[in-house]
Amino acid sequence: MMKKMALLSIIMVISMGVAGCNNSAVPNDNNQTTNPGTTNSQSSNETGAIAIEEAKDIALNDAKLTRDNVTFIKAEKELDNGVEKYDIEFYSGNTEYNYEINAANGKIMEYDHDIKDFDIKNNQNSNNTAKITLEEAKNIAIKHANLLGEKVTFTKAERDLEDGVEVYELEFLYGNTKYDYEINATDGKIIGYTH
Repeated sequence: MMKKMALLSIIMVISMGVAGCNNSAVPNDNNQTTNPGTTNSQSSNETGAIAIEEAKDIALNDAKLTRDNVTFIKAEKELDNGVEKYDIEFYSGNTEYNYEINAANGKIMEYDHDIKDFDIKNNQNSNNTAKITLEEAKNIAIKHANLLGEKVTFTKAERDLEDGVEVYELEFLYGNTKYDYEINATDGKIIGYTH
């Protein structure tokens, strides 16, 4: 008797789901004939989630780039503190872009871009806001850690844009100890560090 009730309940739930899908399909058909480009985002927004291709487009639009001039290196869905997000990474020229996009609503949660193989010293007259050089940032970190510069080995030293603020991300070794520093590129203040 219990099995029959469970089976009947399952059939009713499936029937209601199918009926619900059929009712929502009629208005979407009208949208598809007028503007097929927006139908996918409208239908996915109705379900409260976006597709990975939409997440890529959101990142590209924010970076003011098109698919023609980028190479995607990562596009995957992740769960971060109970929030589903897309982690999107791509290159355009010598710049790497990283985006985290909320999978439910398409909002950009976090982004940054890194310029690879870029010499900051040779580009001091460009339109950047950095007031301190990479070497100055390294010296700030070494001094803060109370280390001797000649015994430090840098494993990462790059300028990044985080939440609209230019920072230097530094990683270095001193003996067997690893140090990580994030330094504001405008004023040289230490934003964060670990060792």
